[in-house]
Order: sequence, then structure tokens, then C-alpha cells
Amino acid sequence: MPITSVMTARTTFVLVVVLALAVGGWKMLLAPQARKGANEAEASAAALVDAVSRASFTGAEATLQAQFSATGSYVGARLEPPMTLVRVDGTTYCIQLDRPSMQAHENGPGGVPEPGPCA
Repeated sequence: MPITSVMTARTTFVLVVVLALAVGGWKMLLAPQARKGANEAEASAAALVDAVSRASFTGAEATLQAQFSATGSYVGARLEPPMTLVRVDGTTYCIQLDRPSMQAHENGPGGVPEPGPCA
């Protein structure tokens, strides 16, 4: 009996090691594909947020241009949330997008959205 129990312990140990190596190898082969899928999902989400943010800035710019066309000044323009008119004078402005997940601003006219609040 002692020989059988030793062989069984060795056999069990070898099987466990082979199984651990097989699972580890399998994970290493699939990990790059899983990361690639996650990166693609993050890029798609970022593109969607950028498109929505750009649409918000475009709408605010149109409102400001309508105000300027009507009065010759950007003063008095009213923007819809989440857009805020932070700084305005007769010929320039700074509009800001305030969302829980992001904050961006644009100095105008003719500026481009940039990360962070108006300076």
C-alpha cells in the first residue's frame, strides 16, 4: 500500500501542475484579445462623448452668432445647460461645457474646444 499511495500523490501533483500550466497558458493567449476589445470599447465611448460635446459647442456657437448678428455684441446671449457663458464682451466670449464626467471650454469666436474650465 505505501507504494500505491506515493504514486497516487505524485500523479495527483503532476496533474495539478499540468492543469495550472494549461490554464495559465490559456489566459496568456486570450489576454491580448480581451485588452484589445476593452480598448476598442473605450475608444468608441470616447468618440461618442466627443461627438456629443462637439454638438453642444456647435449649438452654443450658433446662439452666440445669432446674438451677434442681431445686436453686434455677444452680450446678453443665453445658453442652455450644460453650456455656460462664462466670459463675454462685445467681441469675444468663453463658453464652458459642464458635465459630471468632463469639463471643457472654448474661447471664441473661432476657437476650438479644449479640456478644463474657462481661464
